[in-house]
Amino acid sequence: MANTNRKSGRRRRGAAVYAPVAALLVLFIIIFGISVFFRVERIEVTGNRRYTADEVISASGIEMGDNLFFIDVDAAALRIRGAMPYVALVRIERRAPDSAIIAITESRAIAAVAEGGSFWKIDEKGRALERTDFGGTAGLIRVTGFSPSTPREGEQIEVEESYETQKGFLLDVLSAIVSRGVAEDISNLDVANISAITFTYKGAVRVNIGGGDNAMYKLEQVFAQLEKGEPDFRGSVEISKDGKIHVIPE
Repeated sequence: MANTNRKSGRRRRGAAVYAPVAALLVLFIIIFGISVFFRVERIEVTGNRRYTADEVISASGIEMGDNLFFIDVDAAALRIRGAMPYVALVRIERRAPDSAIIAITESRAIAAVAEGGSFWKIDEKGRALERTDFGGTAGLIRVTGFSPSTPREGEQIEVEESYETQKGFLLDVLSAIVSRGVAEDISNLDVANISAITFTYKGAVRVNIGGGDNAMYKLEQVFAQLEKGEPDFRGSVEISKDGKIHVIPE
């Protein structure tokens, strides 16, 4: 009986010794397998229009032969955004056994703000996309009323504290304009007076929406009113403090 107990004890001690070794061996085999196999042999880029696939791949730092599961996708995404200001979003997917898929969403310049003697193209979220001259603002909404403070490509414009309200209203109005799908018809957006934000519609109608609050609702009111009138209407449309719309022919 005592001999049996001693044998049982040795087996338990043996199991206690070999179990961790076996676990480490399995882990080593898994790591070795991952490091030897799952090499990147295909890199696909989707969503790109402004940048070529080769440019995006180069910016990502991902290379053929990299281990698929050791790629730092967050760092690669940051590198892409840092090198390409028009890229708003990046999502990188590992697709076993050998593919990395880089899906990007590019911003679109819809407005331009003056800064010094030049202009900065911005998207609807106020991200600075690139510096340009007056000629480069053709087809964009030219914004007046404040100047950004030393914009940096790919980052939202910053303003002096005294212009924070103008900036906030600008972003609200731009978002409403894009949602309504009329960005190409808008020009000369002036946010200098936060109680009387104005823009020109189709080069013929001066619109005054009052304050920048509830911009989406106000734009819906303005365009609903314009759609009731003559298609070649020229003049102005104003929203008064009490919310009433006033249509004034030229």
